[in-house]
Amino acid sequence: MFTAKNAIFFIFPLCLFFISGVSSANKENKYLLQQIAQAPQLTTKNNQWLLLLEQPGNSQYYYLANKQGKIYQLEQDSPDSTSLLLDLQRFSSKESMLQLSAFTLHPNFSLRDQTGFGTFYTAHVEKVTNNRKRKRLIDSAVTTPLFFDAVVTEWQLNTDKQVDDATRREVLRIAIPTLKSSISQLSFNPYSKSWHEDFSQLYISLSQSPKLKQHPLYSGAILRIHPQRNGIKSYTVPHGNPYYANEKFEKTLYLFGAGNIKQFIWPDKYATQLLISHQYSFKDTIRHWLSYSDGGEDWRKQAPKTFLYQNKKSLTENSLLMYRGQNAPALRNKLLLLTKNKRQWQLNSLSHEISPEIAPEISPEQTHAIQQQKSLPDPAIEWLLKQQALQANNLALYRDNRGELLFFNEDSGAIYQLFQQDISLGVKENKESGFSDITFLLIIILASLLGYVFYQVKTQQKSAKAFVRREFSNLALSEDKLSIELFKRHEKKAEKVIALTDVKQCQVLLSDLVIATINTTLGHGFDEAQEQALREIFHIEQIAKMTDGKVRRINLVLNTQTKKKHIICLYLRKGSDRITKKGYFTVVDEAIDWCWLIANNINSEQTGERSLKPKSTAKITHTEHKTHDGTPLHTQAAIIRPATHSHAKIDIVEPEQMAEESMPQKNNDEVTLSNNHDTTAIEFVKVETELVNALEKLVKLRQQGFLTADEFEQAKTKLYHFH
Repeated sequence: MFTAKNAIFFIFPLCLFFISGVSSANKENKYLLQQIAQAPQLTTKNNQWLLLLEQPGNSQYYYLANKQGKIYQLEQDSPDSTSLLLDLQRFSSKESMLQLSAFTLHPNFSLRDQTGFGTFYTAHVEKVTNNRKRKRLIDSAVTTPLFFDAVVTEWQLNTDKQVDDATRREVLRIAIPTLKSSISQLSFNPYSKSWHEDFSQLYISLSQSPKLKQHPLYSGAILRIHPQRNGIKSYTVPHGNPYYANEKFEKTLYLFGAGNIKQFIWPDKYATQLLISHQYSFKDTIRHWLSYSDGGEDWRKQAPKTFLYQNKKSLTENSLLMYRGQNAPALRNKLLLLTKNKRQWQLNSLSHEISPEIAPEISPEQTHAIQQQKSLPDPAIEWLLKQQALQANNLALYRDNRGELLFFNEDSGAIYQLFQQDISLGVKENKESGFSDITFLLIIILASLLGYVFYQVKTQQKSAKAFVRREFSNLALSEDKLSIELFKRHEKKAEKVIALTDVKQCQVLLSDLVIATINTTLGHGFDEAQEQALREIFHIEQIAKMTDGKVRRINLVLNTQTKKKHIICLYLRKGSDRITKKGYFTVVDEAIDWCWLIANNINSEQTGERSLKPKSTAKITHTEHKTHDGTPLHTQAAIIRPATHSHAKIDIVEPEQMAEESMPQKNNDEVTLSNNHDTTAIEFVKVETELVNALEKLVKLRQQGFLTADEFEQAKTKLYHFH
């Protein structure tokens, strides 16, 4: 049988053979530049451009900010349409607003009717005035007076796309010792979507203060907040912050001890890991590093565990990015680094694979020594920038919304887009050596077929059963009741064991919706009211009709002290096919039991007393677990059929009797109700379920021809009248 896997083994070598012919004929990649916009000239010598951003969506507008506090809107391919969007000098006196230091757009900037539409954020430095007392974020251990504030402000555009002065709102104010100790970058994760937990979290990098570098906040730090107003709070701190529950550190901190942070990016669209470009001192040696961070690191006394690059020469701001555009195929999916060798700018690429040879148990000092011995490979030179247009003292690297590469000559104000020379030129050269149009067409066909095969493989991997195989499917308490054992599908031996004391958060997910969160923070324990609310949510989901392709899933997510996340898929049903073994309400009861157990262990002060454990709701409602009715269909139809047929030989039974017969017989134990359940609510659930079962039976008999249309309507009317 010719499967997708076999197709890959057959096609891939053949494609590789033909494609290698093209690449070998065009080893030296050449690039072209096209100017797309022109920035206004800077008016003062001490002024400097900060950041270039493209407006999200399909527009051709860019925003450009400088240290003087001016933000301009530029239109692509139309240099004369540059306009001033915001001048911060208008909103403060000369003594207070000293310089603009960072600028970013909200992820929903272009999405009308969404939170964050037309919203952007700035960071500037103010001089502290004695006549105004404001709430400042400050390291409590610092005793010396701090005369400056780094301020994050929120702004919104009106319907005319002009800044609405009334929407100006101060988000965060950080006390800093000097003008240079400012906020150097504001960024949102560009790959985070609205349904992700970390969506619209603002990352803030704060420069190092040499005299205060022993204090976490001033050691070169990245902070993380939700900038949206929440009641009287101008911002909130995500519960997932690594120091959220640690009283020793400011809970807004994401990492610290990084030294002089130049830039940070997200190199992987499927992970939250940061890649940080920073000047860092290790063993009294100052070098420029590119280091990975998962958050929670303290690099004041120990070096980063994983890094890609070290050099004595310092890198500039906005010199690092991951290219994912289409204009330059030779650079696609490469980590690009812009450096200057003497007077010559060059575009380099770095391998961003973390070496598996370095185990996480090794100390940072040993890791550093090993990586030094391995002699990190030098960046590969992709392009020497010899064009006159790029000869500048200050050159920055950006990408637009389509992932295309932009060069910004800060000296001249010109913005250029990069293009690789037409690949067809390489094909023309090969025609003379026997590379025909038919061969080129064959390459396209094979590449298309290969893409289809990979698509099929990916689709299979995303199937419901594949999902259950990847995640844990069961969990159990160890014999000593001190650990939780996690099991893979069909496995009897635990794949993972977690100590109860290591669990810091438990979440219950219904499909992709988090319906319960238990952690160590205030208000995140568990009680009977929360249990009842959970059961109501599960009941509403259970009575919803399962259409073909609809997925119903119950997950438990356990977060541990080491910031690892373990997902346990307790229940999964796709359409009429239930993938997991246990029934719906059995899983509901087990999930709630785990909520009580974990809440009592990690947040007992916020957890109530549980009275008599309720009976399984599966014994009250049997929509998914009703027994099969073995009565022949024609007999069932005769029971339901109204007495309009003179030849009917079987006594007519009312719909309420049919509903009762559709339910399995229960013993006395099964109908005994717990004191924790409201009897009226449970009876309502039973009536609802009986009605659904009876209607399903009517529809089935009508579809198979045992009831006429009139008989079906009469039976349905009587059924609704009864209920």
